[in-house]
Amino acid sequence: MFRLMIALLLTLGLTGPAFAQSAGDGGQARMNELRAALAPGKQIFIARQMNMTPAEEAGFWPIYDEHQAGLAELATRRRENFAALAAATDAMDEDDAEDLASDALAIAADEARLFDRTHGRMSRAVSQAKALKYLGLELKLAALARYEAAAVLP
Repeated sequence: MFRLMIALLLTLGLTGPAFAQSAGDGGQARMNELRAALAPGKQIFIARQMNMTPAEEAGFWPIYDEHQAGLAELATRRRENFAALAAATDAMDEDDAEDLASDALAIAADEARLFDRTHGRMSRAVSQAKALKYLGLELKLAALARYEAAAVLP
């Protein structure tokens, strides 16, 4: 499961921006629709999409909050990594280049572990179908975040 998640996240991370660009206006339109749906706030967006009972919400929201804290930490690391990548020059020494690549891959692996851990906990708190739905929503939002963060890259 962990390897599948890493492969999925790496695929989304590496192809998400390219897909959005190659999809033309359709890809950009979908990105804009998602941004508009998020305008009231991510938690409201998730609550509307999940359509949970009060009993499900009691188990869901603490796991959601923990996941968001993990995502925030990863986002900070990814922004710093992308800024370093954007500032990198062809004259960068091999060790620095290797460190930047290692950092980028470590962030992706940590993100995969976070998603795997969250899905495991979520599938015990709500139905498998709702846990999967939440996973899908978070992966979609992660692709949007990476697409936007990648704008700083040359």
